[in-house]
Amino acid sequence: MLLQLKSAQLRYGDVTVFKDVNLEVNEGDCIGLVGANGAGKSSLLNCIAGELSLFEGSVVMRNGLTVGYLRQNCEFNSFNTLFDEMMTVFAYQTQLLEQIRAVSYDMSRVQSDTVEYRTLADRYHRLMVEADASEAYNSEVKVKTVLNGMGMTEFSARLVSTLSGGEKTKAELCKLLLQRPELMILDEPTNHLDYKTLDWLESFLSDKKSTLIVVSHDRYFLDKLCTSIWEVQNHKVVVYNGNYTKYKHLKAERLKAQSAAYEKQQREIAKLTDYIARNKVRASTADMAKSREKSLERMELIDAPETDERPPRFEFGYTSEPSEFPLTIRNLSLGYGDKVLLKDCNLQIRRGKKMALLGLNGVGKSTLIRRIAATDPRDLGKIIFGKNVRMGYYDQENINLDGKLRVLDQLWFDNRRMSQTEVRSLLAKVTLGADDVNKIVSELSGGERAKLGLAMIMAKDCNMLLLDEPTNHLDLPSREALEEALKAYTGTLFFVSHDRYFVNSISDCVAELGESRLTVYEGNYDVFLARKKESEAVAVKPAKPVQSTYRNAKQRAEEINRARRLKELENRITELEQTVDELNGQMILPEVTADYARLSAVMKQLDETNSLLEQTLDEWEKLGSE
Repeated sequence: MLLQLKSAQLRYGDVTVFKDVNLEVNEGDCIGLVGANGAGKSSLLNCIAGELSLFEGSVVMRNGLTVGYLRQNCEFNSFNTLFDEMMTVFAYQTQLLEQIRAVSYDMSRVQSDTVEYRTLADRYHRLMVEADASEAYNSEVKVKTVLNGMGMTEFSARLVSTLSGGEKTKAELCKLLLQRPELMILDEPTNHLDYKTLDWLESFLSDKKSTLIVVSHDRYFLDKLCTSIWEVQNHKVVVYNGNYTKYKHLKAERLKAQSAAYEKQQREIAKLTDYIARNKVRASTADMAKSREKSLERMELIDAPETDERPPRFEFGYTSEPSEFPLTIRNLSLGYGDKVLLKDCNLQIRRGKKMALLGLNGVGKSTLIRRIAATDPRDLGKIIFGKNVRMGYYDQENINLDGKLRVLDQLWFDNRRMSQTEVRSLLAKVTLGADDVNKIVSELSGGERAKLGLAMIMAKDCNMLLLDEPTNHLDLPSREALEEALKAYTGTLFFVSHDRYFVNSISDCVAELGESRLTVYEGNYDVFLARKKESEAVAVKPAKPVQSTYRNAKQRAEEINRARRLKELENRITELEQTVDELNGQMILPEVTADYARLSAVMKQLDETNSLLEQTLDEWEKLGSE
């Protein structure tokens, strides 16, 4: 056991954050800490890390336990370059290498048959053994690996003090990953990381070299890593074994069982109370009534099930269908200065599709979404909306909100056809109630502004939605409510999100933006990842070498035939992928989209080619693994 909380209670004045908390952290645990915003997750982490004192109870740590703590908004300052700051983690190893160089220099200046030389040689040997044990020669490689994995290589030569707040938080996380303390406490480490960085971070942390306590809104991250979930709710912490998906299932079962037991006990209490009231005054039944009364007094009462705070009720609808292709992009290029974000992009989204736009940070995802949403004369003939398209746009910066208006007025002024009662009702749906409607927009929290922005889309008749990071600032219940609403939405959806669980749940195709082009993959996030790995494997995996010795002629012939077939399959895969790209290009040509029969033939050929590609990849993988 690394750490234990005993009867822990935290209070701020008369406000209780949590009480009667008893928890254990054991070596190798990966604990996800979840709960509504303001429930006390960060306060609990601060108590565990020793930065807050408990009102009652204790935190007991194993002697010598090393603890690393990443705060949400860290104050990481240094006048070193980022690379040099990371190398301070290996100060001991650096000193060892300097000593080895110094001893080696001294050895070169004395005769090899002297006592002094033998003394230096003995010291040199001991230093080399120590350097090898501490992996001193790998220090720079470790730093470069972590900086590259976290997408921070380009900042290596920058002074830490000149980095932005988000970059400093990532730098602090890099340093923690290099230190590898026994217990690592991470408060929202996944914020604003792109999918590739998140995938790398999950792989890095999955080696169990550190025990983890993690607060994160990234359910995909919690599913991949966590062995248990701590839920902070109603001043208590409830422990569930398993990852996030398992926690949701176990919690539903627990509440169902508790509700059934509570209702059964309440019926029993009502029955006993009624019997006591009817029979206590009668001499013949008074003793029986007293017996029932004592049973009632001894009864250990079951608490009523604790209900979650009501999540928002998002709902997006429309009254008329758009044409078959609500959005077509032809030869669109984007960039600024000398930086090219997109070159001659072609894309067509079919009615009812739910396409996620993914890519590394800074590749231009938000720029593309904004450009589609804007009416820019430069894009005439390049960004084409189908007939009867009514578009709703959510910007992650909420640029359409006026910080000087009241919440009520913001929605009302934008939708004059609605009565004030209807506006209030819509705001209440997204949990902006009577206490919120008269607030000034600039006073709202990030989550409240996100709900207001989504409510403004709900108020309109939109058959196509462009959403740029709609889950930013939303807590998990709100994300799940938005998820369910968008799954139920039958219109067309084109969206950007860092929330991979959200993407996986909603999308039926993924467009990846990178290297100034868009690549479309059919399927959700899991399918996208699998296809990416297949493509990378085809690109880098060499065929197994033919062995030089064989037990018999038959085995030799089989190996030669296998190598030949592998080569044939690799060539066939390349041909089929080129055909898929060509057919995708044909589907957005004006002469093809205008001819239904021709378009149907191209789509049929594309489906057949994709099916053949899948079969060929399967055969190649099976043959390559033999």
